[in-house]
Amino acid sequence: MAGAPASTPECYRETVPLLLSCPSEATLSDALPPVDNELGLSRLVLIRQEAWWLLTSSIPLSVSYFCQSSFTFASMLSVGKLGVNELAAASLAVMLINFIVLMPCVGLASALETFCSSAFTASRDKTRVGFHLQRGLAAVTLQLLPIVVLFAYIDELLQKMGQTPEVSALCGRFLRVWLIGSWPLVAFECLKRFVQAQGIMQASTWVMAIVAPIHMYNSYALVWSSTLGLGFIGAPLATAISSWLMFILLVLYIAFSEARAAWGGFSLSCFDGIWDFYCLAIPSAAMMACSWAAFELVTFGSSIFGPVALAAQACIFAAMSLTYQTPSAIGSAAATRVGNSLGQGKQRRARYASYVSIAMGYLVGMLCSLLLFTNRHRWGYIFSNDVEVVTMCSTLMPYFAAVQTYDGMNGLVAGIMRALGRQSLGAMLAFPSFWILAIPLGFYLGLGPLDLKVVGLWLGLAAGVIVYSLSQQCFILFYVDWRHEVKVCLDRLARCSNTKGSSAIGIADSHSASSVSIDSYGSVV
Repeated sequence: MAGAPASTPECYRETVPLLLSCPSEATLSDALPPVDNELGLSRLVLIRQEAWWLLTSSIPLSVSYFCQSSFTFASMLSVGKLGVNELAAASLAVMLINFIVLMPCVGLASALETFCSSAFTASRDKTRVGFHLQRGLAAVTLQLLPIVVLFAYIDELLQKMGQTPEVSALCGRFLRVWLIGSWPLVAFECLKRFVQAQGIMQASTWVMAIVAPIHMYNSYALVWSSTLGLGFIGAPLATAISSWLMFILLVLYIAFSEARAAWGGFSLSCFDGIWDFYCLAIPSAAMMACSWAAFELVTFGSSIFGPVALAAQACIFAAMSLTYQTPSAIGSAAATRVGNSLGQGKQRRARYASYVSIAMGYLVGMLCSLLLFTNRHRWGYIFSNDVEVVTMCSTLMPYFAAVQTYDGMNGLVAGIMRALGRQSLGAMLAFPSFWILAIPLGFYLGLGPLDLKVVGLWLGLAAGVIVYSLSQQCFILFYVDWRHEVKVCLDRLARCSNTKGSSAIGIADSHSASSVSIDSYGSVV
């Protein structure tokens, strides 16, 4: 890469602390947040350092996220050739999985990005990171229990909601087989955040590099093979097998790597004061729910216009899943960087990491939009040979290409908001953007006097996506007081330390941590 150093600087290697000039023994034992000792660095130096760190960290995450998103891509590719009903049922099943399972569970797991990243740098006892992991695992496990019961009767519910018997039956079979791998999948999401908070970005990449080819083979063999082929249910079975492989391999990676040092073993004390976790986990889930639910409602609304519209929507959502991964990876890297920086009081580095990541997100988004628009007439043929499906897909693609930059930016800035612990604000911005603007406008344009059908749904959704993206970016760029965010971060860790003993993170007490004069943090210029 032009302009890149010949070798990775020592301070950027994943085997050393993430932050420059940070004393290895830095703790909060004196009840004072560390003073930012990088105030002498020029802006250009900070921008260059943050750009390099975010680039080298987000590349392995992007590979991992692309591989994981390819699971849905492979499933759609396999069942799409079986027929329109099969593709429509798989699309509906994926929508329900996203809406009912992944949306709340991944939302709960996302709170770990707030707790783990700052705890890793601010805590003397690194097992505090594992302590938060246990809370995340407990939360997602409890969340899954009622979903198992719901999916047992989902096909009957779908028929009562107006779906055809054929699509409802196929969707129910898909979901019940997929449940086999549901717990390891959400546990993997927690473990992934556990290692990323420690600056180990390559862990999930190695896991996915092994699992993705296996999944591709299984998606074909379990659906189409003359000996192993099971037809339609082979696709969710392949996903379930891959989910278990992902979980097992990441556990093995943690057990035999430096990440093990942050795991202190299972302890029932993780349930003590768990409400502090839920205070961020619930807004995290709500923040994700507002946007995910809006997208999935558009998919459900597309089913009103028949299997062809639903199948075309599935093709567009597959493109969305792929183009979302790189900005989301940059956001995850930024969440780690910002959280680690706040944990050691380096508010200036946290600020520039946020700014640089936003700039990188726009560059990636514009490139993806260009690629989607120029290939709009070819994309549909990847999933279906039906001419009507391909034609509708090419009609919808320009609308998606125009808005996907902002959709990707939503995933990126959400990572920064999680690092700041601002999930509640994110949820408050998401609700009016999607549920007061996007959904009513989309259904009015699609079903109202203009009768734009699926195009109308997408126009409304585009309006909500853009408003939500710009509102979050304006908050980060113009309204965040980075000195105050350091104080809030340390207060949060102090409160959590009381559930495991104050010696765990070296904070004398939460009052003393919060009573420090704001002048202690230094200038933010």
